[in-house]
Amino acid sequence: MIVSWSKKIVTCGAIVALTACTASVDHYKRHSDEAPTVQGPPVTDNTTPLEGSYQCMAEKIRETGRNKIRVAVGNIKDYTGKFSESEGGNPITQGGALMVMSALGKLGDAVRLQERFDTQVTELELRYLDRRYLGDGSVHEVRGKTGGSQKVPWKPYYGGTVIESDYFIVGGITELNYNVHSGGLEVVVDGIGGKGRVFTVNVAVDLRIVDTSSLEVLKTVSLQKQITGYEVGVNVFEFFKNTLVDVSGGLKSQEPLQLGVRTTLELGVLELIGSVAGVDEKPLVNFDGVNPCPTVGGVPAAVVPTPVAEVPPPVEAPAPAQSSNFTVYFATGSAELTPEALKTIKDAAAAAKAGQAANLLLEGHTDTQGGELYNLDLSRRRAVVVQGALVQEGIVKNRISLVWYGESQPAVKTADGVAEPLNRRVVIQILEDTALLK
Repeated sequence: MIVSWSKKIVTCGAIVALTACTASVDHYKRHSDEAPTVQGPPVTDNTTPLEGSYQCMAEKIRETGRNKIRVAVGNIKDYTGKFSESEGGNPITQGGALMVMSALGKLGDAVRLQERFDTQVTELELRYLDRRYLGDGSVHEVRGKTGGSQKVPWKPYYGGTVIESDYFIVGGITELNYNVHSGGLEVVVDGIGGKGRVFTVNVAVDLRIVDTSSLEVLKTVSLQKQITGYEVGVNVFEFFKNTLVDVSGGLKSQEPLQLGVRTTLELGVLELIGSVAGVDEKPLVNFDGVNPCPTVGGVPAAVVPTPVAEVPPPVEAPAPAQSSNFTVYFATGSAELTPEALKTIKDAAAAAKAGQAANLLLEGHTDTQGGELYNLDLSRRRAVVVQGALVQEGIVKNRISLVWYGESQPAVKTADGVAEPLNRRVVIQILEDTALLK
């Protein structure tokens, strides 16, 4: 009996020791008089299996050469309705919007993330500006209504500093289903036994990306992920002489539920951004954390020299599509279309309908008055006006591409003697109509 009991104790002790070794725990003191404090593992980056996919998506967006799209995030709420007293509240994270913003941040400078979720500080400071409370530590010269000027300690504000977004993402976490699948086994013989079980739950999210100016829903996604876990244990329950001994040990592990939510949201963001950036995200999705873009040492494989037996014969490139350039002129400081400008837009639309790809260069000496922010907004308004006029001329909206605005480009030459970075230009391209090419 004693030998049998000893074996049982050793068995249970091994299980308990194994369980205790699953995490590293240290103690430290900030001061010699303090009680020791438990210190666990260090802080690390909160990564997901989609890290490599986001790196690849950022590379693909940059390769398009388009303007960086401006994206905002609305409320991503928990709509599951689940609440647990035993678990201390909501089992699903209430920070879905924060997870989506972090996901967009992984795209780096490939997109511009506009804050719309919590604007309290900005709104407060704008109110201070309006009341002439806010300053930047400098003295500013302000022109009066009579034409004179005075020096003031508050910062003058002329509006237009908050840059608009192109799209925004909203949605929610919509499902949390317990016990999607479970199974197990428990066996006890002569007071000693073991048990084991596996279980699965799933979560789902529904997201959409919306055009900020028109509130048109451009794409929706509905994604789900299963979360798995397991539990094993042993138990010894026996009388030893006049003493009842009950020793248990085990191990329980589950894929982090909130990490599953984060990963599902990240895949949704990847699909939504790909749809508006013109990048197919499907070949980029890789759940092993490795960048699926073909690279060798961080350099695209296509530019890495490789030995070849012979030079392949040259392939004749297809003839470039016929294109025409049209210049739309604006009056200084104006975003209104003149009769001459309307005629130019009509001619460009006619050329595009005839199968040509048309380039419109919007000209106007926006550099001769106003500051940088004023000129940037003026360029944007001019682009919107021309795009609207093209639509009225029968050009389908998805054929109109805003190549860039508000920034200097080396290809643009000016003759006004003003330094190139100070000139504000807009380029709009009417893409080829693929229907005409079939």
